[in-house]
Amino acid sequence: MTAAVANSQGATPAHRNARIRTEASPDWPGFAVFSGAFAWHGGCGTQSNGMTRDLETMCGIFAAVSDKPVAHILLEGLKRLEYRGYDSAGIAMLDDHKLKRVCAVGKVTELESRMDSEAFPGCIGIAHTRWATHGSPSEANSHPHMADGVAVVHNGIVENHGELRRRLKRQGCSFLSETDSEVIPWLISRAVAGGAGAANAVRSLSDDLEGSYAVAVLTEADGDVLHAKRHGSPLVAALGPLGGYLSSDISALAGFADEAIVLDDGDQVELRRDAIAVFDKSGRAVTRPRMTVEAVGNDFDKGGYPHYMLKEIHDQPGVARAIESRYDAGDFIAEQVTLDFNRIDRIRMIACGTSYYACQVARRWFAEVAGLSADVELASEHRYEPVVADGLREAAILVSQSGETADTLASLDKLKGLRVPTVGIVNQQGSTLAREADFFLPLLAGKEIGVASTKAFLAQLLVLARLVAHAADQRGHRAAAKRLRTALVAAPKAIEAALHNESAIVAVAESLAKAQSALFVGRGALYPLAMEGALKLKEISYIHAEGFAAGELKHGPIALVDDKTPIVALAPSGDLFPKLASNLREIAARNGRIILLGDRKALLALSDIASASLTLPSCDELIQPIVAAVPLQFLAYYVAVARGLDIDRPRNLAKSVTVE
Repeated sequence: MTAAVANSQGATPAHRNARIRTEASPDWPGFAVFSGAFAWHGGCGTQSNGMTRDLETMCGIFAAVSDKPVAHILLEGLKRLEYRGYDSAGIAMLDDHKLKRVCAVGKVTELESRMDSEAFPGCIGIAHTRWATHGSPSEANSHPHMADGVAVVHNGIVENHGELRRRLKRQGCSFLSETDSEVIPWLISRAVAGGAGAANAVRSLSDDLEGSYAVAVLTEADGDVLHAKRHGSPLVAALGPLGGYLSSDISALAGFADEAIVLDDGDQVELRRDAIAVFDKSGRAVTRPRMTVEAVGNDFDKGGYPHYMLKEIHDQPGVARAIESRYDAGDFIAEQVTLDFNRIDRIRMIACGTSYYACQVARRWFAEVAGLSADVELASEHRYEPVVADGLREAAILVSQSGETADTLASLDKLKGLRVPTVGIVNQQGSTLAREADFFLPLLAGKEIGVASTKAFLAQLLVLARLVAHAADQRGHRAAAKRLRTALVAAPKAIEAALHNESAIVAVAESLAKAQSALFVGRGALYPLAMEGALKLKEISYIHAEGFAAGELKHGPIALVDDKTPIVALAPSGDLFPKLASNLREIAARNGRIILLGDRKALLALSDIASASLTLPSCDELIQPIVAAVPLQFLAYYVAVARGLDIDRPRNLAKSVTVE
């Protein structure tokens, strides 16, 4: 492996502003009431540090200090961070110089209901929404954790918590939870009891804790100051007209403050109602860069749809047109990515989950259209693989909806250490991947709030296809590049046509909802779509599903075929259709229930073996994966509806996967 050469030095892209739609609050001038749920919009300022940031957990921290009661502010902050976890939530505030804590298992609305019955007049407090890593979701395991006048909320993983817990128990400390986080308030309280002030006690955490952490600390002894420290996990601080704020996510600060301070690893903050002091790891006062928090847009209401996921499926023609408008006007990719693809021997694409399947489609495009070899690797595997020096000049493409995926960021660190040029394809502008990759291409999908990715996946395919066409042009494959670009021009209308088949999918989904398991099959560029369709189904319907290359059925998976297991077959007409048709007849011979997705020609050819048929619009074979994504999304959605499930917040999942 050797690094490829760029035409010119690609500077790390500047951060993009967080953008959130707000409405004015009649109670607090400048306080924004957000409608709907909230999604990460980038800009927490995580710095490149492969040793720590790979252990970030999907929890959210919010804190506020003011001269007015802040309970409703803390609840609003948690609602904006709920995409980071909804196993439990909690708040700690000072009330008459004494800490008061309330927690609830489940969503923030459960905590809000519990707080309705009590008065919370405090003007300073910390709050947390949790995605469980150590200890099951329970009130005892919920944050904040408290010990002798100290309350702490924590995002991260304390790797040496077992050793610390044993040491603290020997010193007489008692523990109420199963979490790694509970050692932190005890460490601080012991240091305070030993004569250290709160600030020095927080600073001493770096001597004891191993792993990643962002903490916000409230103490009875120092009741007008919020203390915070960051090592690996993101944290930002801000001052607004009515107070000071801490947050895991800059977008949660919209309406509270116009700017936020991006903290570096090792930084510590002392936050008062009207002042922020930032200190680096050596204890020296420092100034950190600020990011603008901009309030715009209208993506946070459901637009009349019952779920965000359904709205986001219907958003996709608009997403396709937004990408077309930005990317096809002028020479946008050439301006953003100055790589010389003639001097690249191999593309390495790295991603997780849905983004991984988008890369699998793009791998075929790179080979077929640009004549360029491409490998696709799961970030969780790539980061640990040994490096083999094979002399090939490489460039890497890292794809992530959030730009904060822990494994993807660890792979980015590894690649940068190898001096491999990197392209980040990201929806959340201002995120770590967008800022730290050598080159950055935005997805322009808008806010995606549903946990199961739909429009961001489609945007990934559309942007990757345009990058492939750009590489093909550079490498002299102009006819192939022209064909792909022509097909992409037709994509918005083809996507709209796929949306028009929604009603036909409902009846099929109601039947599929009764299954315990389902198989998805495809060939060529539609094999990754079979895997993506299976992922969508299991994510939100909890039905076991697997995607296979149809040609592999006879090598084992056909043993799963029976009359109770539906098989969703992606079978549009094309070069591989005769092979796929043969595979499907093998399934039919074993009483398999085939749900066929294909154009009219394909459906007619296989009408005798299909239990149900769903029509795909006719389009160029190159963009069939883009068009086929829509009915697969509808199918998963309506199966989950039929099963009565929480579609936008499926169990055990979070929108931004920042834990290893």
